[in-house]
Amino acid sequence: MQRTFIFSLAAAAAVFAQAAWYWPFGHDEDDPSQPVRLHRLLEEANNFIEVAEDEALNGNGDKALENYRLALAELDRVERENPERAETAEFSPLRNKRAACVAAMDSIRFAQVNDNERAVSVTDTRELQKKWNRKHGIKDPGDAVDSNADATNTVAKAEEKGKPAEPGNVVKAEEKGKPAEHGSVAKVEEKGKPSAIAEASDFDMRFKTALAEVRNKDYAAADLLLESLMQERPKDLNVMLLRAAAQVGLGSNYAARRTLEKAMRTNPKSYLPYYNLANLALKLGEGVETARQYYEMGRMVGGPASPALEAKFK
Repeated sequence: MQRTFIFSLAAAAAVFAQAAWYWPFGHDEDDPSQPVRLHRLLEEANNFIEVAEDEALNGNGDKALENYRLALAELDRVERENPERAETAEFSPLRNKRAACVAAMDSIRFAQVNDNERAVSVTDTRELQKKWNRKHGIKDPGDAVDSNADATNTVAKAEEKGKPAEPGNVVKAEEKGKPAEHGSVAKVEEKGKPSAIAEASDFDMRFKTALAEVRNKDYAAADLLLESLMQERPKDLNVMLLRAAAQVGLGSNYAARRTLEKAMRTNPKSYLPYYNLANLALKLGEGVETARQYYEMGRMVGGPASPALEAKFK
């Protein structure tokens, strides 16, 4: 029973950033009398997205953009071939995927432009400027940049003329050779700081890692990672569902219940926390009536009928 419960949670959480639209209770996905499920229709687009994510991680921005474009074309095809369903809430995951692809593409383009700007900003053109000035007979104000040499020459020339060097001349020579102020460095670093889009992409990658850990039954590693993800996004439904799965895997059933109760409070319009709590209530021996109440609350917010759960209430 524990394995079934974990699978249900993990399957629900697997579709991260998509409002956890799929719940695998008592539905025959291959029933020919039913329309093809959306996650089946999106398989090709998901393949392109996975390749794009891998290319982006490897630093191949152009290849990543190419695969994101293929994914967008595939999403458009699915939507075009299912016009009636495309306007319903069922297809909201497709729209979310499209928005995620566009955001990822914008992030890659931003990084590419930012890298180009950084390369230009740190290019040292002083020597080229000096050569150009000498060629055109222009006195180069930068000839006195070497602080030590220029300060010494200024003092020597002044002493040769019989007068002491003006302190201001030495100070000015030193000022020309001083290192860049911290603020200048900070401005360069600001250009290179990660954008909110890049941070979102990193979050999704860490979520995928946690999901893989749950599937590999390394629940302790998954729980640690999911704890940090919950701190970043305390209301993220899919993170909480997956963490509850990891906690059940660890045998921390009461901790899993607290996590699911938080998911229920922060996402009251989703039926997934209620269905999970119904399963967990049965596992904890809290009685059929308690489990039924959770299930009925899930149904009230739009959850589909679950023959598998209903059978447990008899």
